[in-house]
Amino acid sequence: MGQNTKKMNIPLYPEFASLELSMRDELYAHTDRHPDGACEFLFGSMFLYRKKYSYSISRIKDGCYVLSGKEPPQAFSGKTGSFFCIPAILPPINVIESLLGRFDMWKTITASQRETASALMERGFTLEESRNNFDYLYLRSDLAELRGKKFHKKKNLVNAFLSEFTPELQNLTSANASDAQSVLDSWRRLKGEDGDFEQCTEALLLLDKLNLDGTVVYLNGKAVAFSIGEPMRGGDMYCVHFEKGVDTYRGIFQYINQASAIRLPPAVTLINREQDTGDEGLRQAKMTYRPVSFVEKYIAYKQ
Repeated sequence: MGQNTKKMNIPLYPEFASLELSMRDELYAHTDRHPDGACEFLFGSMFLYRKKYSYSISRIKDGCYVLSGKEPPQAFSGKTGSFFCIPAILPPINVIESLLGRFDMWKTITASQRETASALMERGFTLEESRNNFDYLYLRSDLAELRGKKFHKKKNLVNAFLSEFTPELQNLTSANASDAQSVLDSWRRLKGEDGDFEQCTEALLLLDKLNLDGTVVYLNGKAVAFSIGEPMRGGDMYCVHFEKGVDTYRGIFQYINQASAIRLPPAVTLINREQDTGDEGLRQAKMTYRPVSFVEKYIAYKQ
């Protein structure tokens, strides 16, 4: 009886409801364990970006959900308008086709969904790669050890940081979230723009409720960097949602990147560091860490 009451939070299709924190328990088992490992399918990602994308959700059947939203102006997907994505089990193709009649595009189509999406091309729909939205996947061992010539520059920056400073590491919890917030405030002030400040602030406020964790770096008792993430795909992959630091300390970002990887549970073999959003500088930075693979994504729409 209690289980059915929970499911009433998410209405049956074609009705949609705004995404709420109370929906996490129902969605978590189906979305966060998705085999493709897409960062957008994590409940934490959906909830923290619910305002930016005006997310609503509907349930077609048990384990089968549709998330709808609207791309903001200058969307990095390259297309604006209303969209839907399917963060778990796919519904029948006639339902997907009806959704494409209701929304402008099907977004975040992953590898396991591509075959079904390809069948839509015979029905007059276009399927195209969404490179700006690819998640970057790294071997945990690569980021933790920084071995070999390919990581020589990163290792040198970490060593330079450690030669000048003696950092202290702490697990990020609700008890020291205010320390991380002070770093985030400094980061925004130095950047001169908000970026993902709102989403990161909310993540710090809801660490426990969203099952998020991370690492905080202290120098002489003062927090100077932190990371926030969560396990995914049953625990063999970890997604880094946010990584912030006071970049007046040379090598701080290379250090927090390595320190976070070292502190992950042994079961984690892959680290998902999300997209580059089409930002060329960010793409170059992510490529210098030598990703071993990507979570490829596609979009489908009617021309």
